[in-house]
Amino acid sequence: MGRGIVHEPDDHRPDNPPSNSRLLEFLQEEFLAHDYDMKHLFRVILNSQTFQMSSIPAVDSPAAAANFAFYPLRRLEAEVLIDALNQMTGTVEEYSSPIPEPFTWVPDNVRATALADGSITSSFLELFGRPPRDTGLESERSGNTTAQQRLHLLNSSHVQKKIKVCPLVTGAREFSDEEMAEKIYLTVLSRFPTEEELRILKAHADTTRTRGQALAADLVWALINQPEFFFNH
Repeated sequence: MGRGIVHEPDDHRPDNPPSNSRLLEFLQEEFLAHDYDMKHLFRVILNSQTFQMSSIPAVDSPAAAANFAFYPLRRLEAEVLIDALNQMTGTVEEYSSPIPEPFTWVPDNVRATALADGSITSSFLELFGRPPRDTGLESERSGNTTAQQRLHLLNSSHVQKKIKVCPLVTGAREFSDEEMAEKIYLTVLSRFPTEEELRILKAHADTTRTRGQALAADLVWALINQPEFFFNH
């Protein structure tokens, strides 16, 4: 949820107590009782009422945030975001290491979330706040949203090239506009388009006389630039 019961989560000290000691003790007991099974612990947290709360706070105060009174909006971490873009568009990134062993170039099938070395990076990862891991502290990572990040998603050739070869775009001729929109919405946002969104798409297609692959490319581009895509909410 973007905040530790001890905050920052790696800052355990007597003068930085947990916001909810009983919750921390409960999770500790669950972890011990199930033989240190991380999947079980994740399941307990993800199925909790707290984790499923709305991101719209009833009370927007530091105390409410510290006690998990709402689900905070958080931008996807750099590694998660580039992996999502790659998976959605069927593309890969090139990652290299300045250290020649065990290899200089990372294999294409390695996801950014699996990069073990902080020196293995890319301009995208650096732009979106992946830390170099100089200190090992959680606070080294930046979750801020900047104008440069928005411009990269909006205008960069890096993202445009991915959209151009995306199967959602190259295979768009096989579907009607409604079928194409449904497929793209399910892939990018994991939901069906609303009637209003379909109306806007049709109006755009009629106004610009855009159809097929060009219309699909416009829609993919529009959706990946929506906060719904690059924020957890």
